[in-house]
Amino acid sequence: MFRIILIVLFAFFTIESTAQINFKKLKDRVKKAVEEEVDPQELANKDDRMAKIREDQLVKDTSFYNYIFSQGNRASFFANRDSKENLLVTFAKNYEDEDTAPVELEVYEKVFDLNRTAEFSIYIHPEAAIANFNDALGLMMDDVPSFVQVFTIEDLVNMDTMNIAERYALGKTIANISILIHAEGDYKLSEKYIEETIRYFKEIIGENTVALASLYCNHATISQAQGRYTEAEDYFDKAEEVIKKNDRVGSLSHALILNNKALLFNEIGQYDKALETIDQAIRYAEGALREKGRDNVSFQINKGLIQYSAGSYVEAERVFREIIELKRKRLASNQTDVGNVKNYLAAVLMEQGKPGEVLELLAHSLDIFRKKYSESHPAYIKTKHNKGRYHLTSGSLDEAQRIIGEVSKSYLQIFNEYHPDYLSSLEDLAVIFWKKGDFAKAKVNFEKVLNTNLELVEKYFGAMSEYEKSQYWAKVRPSILKFYAFASERGKEDPSLLTDMYNLHLKTKGILLSASSKVREEILNSNDESLKNLYTDWVDAKEKLLLYYSYSKEQLKDSKIDLNSAEEKANQLEKELNRRSASFAASNKLPTTTLAEVKSNLGADDAAIEIIGYPVFDRSFKKEKKYAFLIADLKSIHPRIVEIKNGEDLEGKYAKAYLNMVKAKLQDRISYDKYWKPVDEALVGFKNIHLSLDGIYFQLNIGALKRPDGTFVSDNLDLHLYTSTRDLVKEKHTGFSSKNVSLIGYPDFGNKGLLSPLPGTKAELEAISEMTRSKGFNTKAFMQKQATEENFKSIHSPALLHVATHGFFLPESQASGEKVFGVNVSQAKENPLLRSGLMLANAEQTMQGDDQSVEVKSTNNGVLTAYEVITLDLKNTDLVVLSACETGLGEIKSGEGVYGLQRAFQVAGAESVIMSLWKVSDEATMQLMTNFYKEWMGGKPKEVAFFAAQKKLRESFPEPYYWGAFVMLN
Repeated sequence: MFRIILIVLFAFFTIESTAQINFKKLKDRVKKAVEEEVDPQELANKDDRMAKIREDQLVKDTSFYNYIFSQGNRASFFANRDSKENLLVTFAKNYEDEDTAPVELEVYEKVFDLNRTAEFSIYIHPEAAIANFNDALGLMMDDVPSFVQVFTIEDLVNMDTMNIAERYALGKTIANISILIHAEGDYKLSEKYIEETIRYFKEIIGENTVALASLYCNHATISQAQGRYTEAEDYFDKAEEVIKKNDRVGSLSHALILNNKALLFNEIGQYDKALETIDQAIRYAEGALREKGRDNVSFQINKGLIQYSAGSYVEAERVFREIIELKRKRLASNQTDVGNVKNYLAAVLMEQGKPGEVLELLAHSLDIFRKKYSESHPAYIKTKHNKGRYHLTSGSLDEAQRIIGEVSKSYLQIFNEYHPDYLSSLEDLAVIFWKKGDFAKAKVNFEKVLNTNLELVEKYFGAMSEYEKSQYWAKVRPSILKFYAFASERGKEDPSLLTDMYNLHLKTKGILLSASSKVREEILNSNDESLKNLYTDWVDAKEKLLLYYSYSKEQLKDSKIDLNSAEEKANQLEKELNRRSASFAASNKLPTTTLAEVKSNLGADDAAIEIIGYPVFDRSFKKEKKYAFLIADLKSIHPRIVEIKNGEDLEGKYAKAYLNMVKAKLQDRISYDKYWKPVDEALVGFKNIHLSLDGIYFQLNIGALKRPDGTFVSDNLDLHLYTSTRDLVKEKHTGFSSKNVSLIGYPDFGNKGLLSPLPGTKAELEAISEMTRSKGFNTKAFMQKQATEENFKSIHSPALLHVATHGFFLPESQASGEKVFGVNVSQAKENPLLRSGLMLANAEQTMQGDDQSVEVKSTNNGVLTAYEVITLDLKNTDLVVLSACETGLGEIKSGEGVYGLQRAFQVAGAESVIMSLWKVSDEATMQLMTNFYKEWMGGKPKEVAFFAAQKKLRESFPEPYYWGAFVMLN
């Protein structure tokens, strides 16, 4: 992702005073000259006397700028000194009166001066920065350490001989060296430097020194660069806390922190928060920076990048063009930030389908990076990669192949075969070979990319939080979607591709919402301290490996990192964890089930179908979407494929029409043709259809679709629904796992009238209770005031869990206000599992937001979210019945399923879930459930019992609205 990080260069602050205000005005005047920097290359090409005068003035102003910064810092160390204000006024007079001799700088002041000079050089001349930092350290110590050395700061010098100002100066230098190392791409070493500096300042300078704000912000940036987003946000929050403690809210330092925090939100896809935060940063910076000064331009560039990420291409284009024009007017068109902005603008134009200027923009960017760096520098190679992508998307495939082929070799020389940039180049080459008709090479490249990505996923997923998984998977999934497009297009000519497609979907379907988070919680909440420590060590080892794979070979060598040893350490830790925790071993591996194993569980009249939704791809992803039905049976070696191409209509207008006609009990003459007819025609001769749903197909009952001849799909096909057909391979058991049954429902919501009572659920639960007890089950029923969230969470692995209450799912667009059912609205927007749940006793207090209620402030607030359901212990539960309205709803994630109650109960361990797709009458629900339990308790398998109950209900209620509302998902 494109971004400009404003690393917070170490700042010191003085107490506000009249003299300080004058000093700031003076500083702003000098800063103006520095910000209007003249590009040396352009200046050399101009025979302009005024330009030469301006260059001379720049040298003078830059010197005074550094000088005044150092003297200003001097004042801050002596806050109780009576002459402080006079000192500042004297400095101001010195600047205006050139005949006045400057004050001789002390050692620490010279260190500040060298740091300031080095700071300007970090991103444009790192060798000069290194020289200045070395000179700064040389003023304070005899033996200057190597930048790759890890040390304790107090060991470098004799602290007893240093005053407070010199201690600050030393810490400032080490902190800025960390920034230089970060700029060079060695994030791990940079992190060690910044952590050491934080420790040093807290112990030597003070726990609440404002300098810690800059250090925390820099640590956040380093964590973000390594993909540790939650940790990064924590450090940004720490930085802001220091700002608040020191009364610096709204300062330039605060603005810099917010700028970087906005980039974090942008990187993790929270574009609204990113724009809100960058706008706040810009407002805070207005008073401290010139409107068109270089630092303020960096803020504007970042806003443009956020707008680009959010799809606001017109606004992003406007910002980038304004910056390019501003730089042109200032004779600064050859600076590296201009190279970056032109690269960004090229990307924006390509997204808008306006390729006219793209090559010219990329050519200038390449020229800048060639002159400022070299053709082997990552910035040059990545820009060259973008040029190759331009040729790919525009159809110049030979040129694209030449350029990206060179780029791929360069990446491999700099990085390794696991680096994302290298894999990206292989993926682009796969697409080029595909579109050029060289299908064999395309297949080989896709296989390399997919196998490597899945290897990395398996290595790292177990050590990631659910949030981190989703971010990592978002980077991997486009490769899979491209392969799906390739395989479906070529499947008839090369059926083996359809087998590969089926196997890939078996391995990756529902990969995010897994049981690994639950296993992690079990380990960390256990009483086994050695197991917890072992798990923590394993997570640390995995994080280091993930970082090391992003290093170049030179970085590994310079940092003295043995990659093989690091891998071996992580492997040994994992082996020990696997030995000590069987659940850990199972949860951290990708599924290994294959098509061959699925077919081995099919009968002669059975078919297994994986539904796969994916976007159309033709050198780039399009807005159009397809649904592929991969049909496996014993009659064919490879799956057959049926495609329905208007996926966007299926998810839009046809989905609305389907639901409206069902609810209005109208004859539906559309849905069968649109959603199922081509598949139905391919299933002639089959009876049992084992169907893995995806996308919009989770939101309709296929069995209740009516054919033109008046029959329903379920009349001649038994549809067995799964989240993945790999579940066919799991060991099956007959009967019941135990004799325990738990019933919960008919809650006392409160007396505020916000939720309608459900008298029908009382009769429903009483009937089921009587029936199960008569069959010898140990039945516990929680109703009215006993139907609490706390009692729900106390339920452990019954054979049957029956829930009868109100269910809910709130789309993201409807999440507003401060809280959503007791959950902070920003968190609810980000996580659909927090917008789906069940209403239990006392739920109305939470709905009203009664802050005085103890229950509202606890996790047992009467609203059981799907997020909380995941933590339940249902590992031996045969069936969960959600006899509540719309419990099958949730946020559809292609390739993942529905993020809602039904998926949450499955992750909690339930073997099967019965759920509803729309609201239905109490009477029909009562009949369906009563008939189902009679059949099931009578000895029929639960799926057979469910089909029989539906058919029985059709006799009394023939409309699909009644009998088609509930589905069973295995």
